[in-house]
Amino acid sequence: MKITFKISLLIILSCTLYACPPYDVANGHRYITFVNKSDKDIKVQEVWSGHIMISDSIYQCRMFSMTIDVDSIFLFESSDKYKIWENDFEVIPFIQYLVMEKSIYEKYALPNFDCDTIRKYVPVLHCYRLKLEDLQRMNWTVVYPPEV
Repeated sequence: MKITFKISLLIILSCTLYACPPYDVANGHRYITFVNKSDKDIKVQEVWSGHIMISDSIYQCRMFSMTIDVDSIFLFESSDKYKIWENDFEVIPFIQYLVMEKSIYEKYALPNFDCDTIRKYVPVLHCYRLKLEDLQRMNWTVVYPPEV
């Protein structure tokens, strides 16, 4: 009976400790909130990598664009294994969001999804390039159109 109790206690303790992350995730941010306060539905492309350059401000073909309807929000989740953006910013210089009008984007993207056509005919309404400090100052919320 004592052995069964000890084994059960050991299993419970192991499961409890396994579930704990190696540091306090509560002090990080899992999401960047993107708010569309414009009067049009928009497409937002999130671009980030350890090698992104300031000159990389055009539509990226291999990246997915999210639709954010009028007066709604979208949560961009961290890709870090502990799911906090602070860890991502240890390897990326900044995160970039390209905002395009959904109706124009779909007009040129849906027939055949030719990247050159999208780049030529779909204007980028706004380009956000945000560092960790910017997001902290903005309370992890990006608003389109930019608030002055």
